[in-house]
Amino acid sequence: MVKFFVVTGFALVLANGWIAWWLWRALDHTGWLRPALCLTVAVLGASFPLLYKLGGDSALEVWLLRAGSFWLGMLFYVFCLVLLMDIWGLASRLWADPPTSPRWGATLIVIGLPFVIGCASWFNAAYPVVRQYDLTIRTNKPVARQYTHSPLVLGVLADLHLGRIITAPRLVRAMDLLAPYKPDAILYVGDILDDHVLVDVEAMAAALARIQPRLGHWAVPGNHEYISGPIDDSLDILRRSGMRVLRDQWHVLDNALVLAGRDDLSGHMFSGSSRKSLKEILADLPPEHGNLPLLVMDHQPSSLDEARTAGAVLELSGHTHYGQLWPFHWVVENLYENPLGLLIKNGLHSVVSAGIGTWGPPMRNTSRAEVLVVKVHFTPTVN
Repeated sequence: MVKFFVVTGFALVLANGWIAWWLWRALDHTGWLRPALCLTVAVLGASFPLLYKLGGDSALEVWLLRAGSFWLGMLFYVFCLVLLMDIWGLASRLWADPPTSPRWGATLIVIGLPFVIGCASWFNAAYPVVRQYDLTIRTNKPVARQYTHSPLVLGVLADLHLGRIITAPRLVRAMDLLAPYKPDAILYVGDILDDHVLVDVEAMAAALARIQPRLGHWAVPGNHEYISGPIDDSLDILRRSGMRVLRDQWHVLDNALVLAGRDDLSGHMFSGSSRKSLKEILADLPPEHGNLPLLVMDHQPSSLDEARTAGAVLELSGHTHYGQLWPFHWVVENLYENPLGLLIKNGLHSVVSAGIGTWGPPMRNTSRAEVLVVKVHFTPTVN
């Protein structure tokens, strides 16, 4: 973890430093504007990494954090354009003298194009859509009367990242999107929190109260429940908001399926102990519930084979954000068997949500922010 932050910090310093150096060279003979823009890059570049963990809750710190997060979303694109400009500049010097006047056109492209991309990506992240999945699950137990003609409707939310950048109104928006579908239960598959600094538990509870699913609100921790602060504090926030947390535990949901909630895979890096295996979680499941379909909530879709071995028919996950910003979706496509959407393999339906929130930059352009409505149709197994 320390190595990751050191490498990431070095990359951010290099990228921001190169951009500032390019602006200094491109805006020669512009008086105070040149140092002002370079200083702005330095401040924005430092704001997010410094204030994300060290910042407080003052208005100045919060808005600097948000501005820095927006700049972080633009950074890759600005840096790529700056590199292209420098390569073009080196090539042009082979047949022409370097320009001596300010390069206003190049500067407008370098800053303006990523800003437009950033604004469009912000809109794409701020206004989620509803995605529906209709799944047919086989069960060895007679189908309950209420599910013979109607499915079990599950609302699924992933990766809210509530904190100083994304606030409770995003949760309200999610509840309002789910309300018309009248979900029987709402499942939160991790990364509900991003930090503990400005989390408004009362506002979260009020948002959840907008829907009263008959089977309740259920949650599992994600890696950011650990990153945001002590895990016990994170779980306490979730419980006080009205969620029932399953942390390496199971619950029989409406005598229709077994809901197994897993602790996050990254927990051992913070607590020093590994999470339980699915076999261990289900070891005390009574025999009368052993023939119920198994639904697994696991924040990271990294253990699909383990879920298949345990006989799970459905696993709900998030975490990937499908890369969130181009071209990072190519990374998650190579990391996960199922980076996004529905994958059916060897009896397991794996559903991975791109998430309703964002981490860091409040932007996404590889996928749309989403809430899921999963309709589970039960059918008896034919012997």
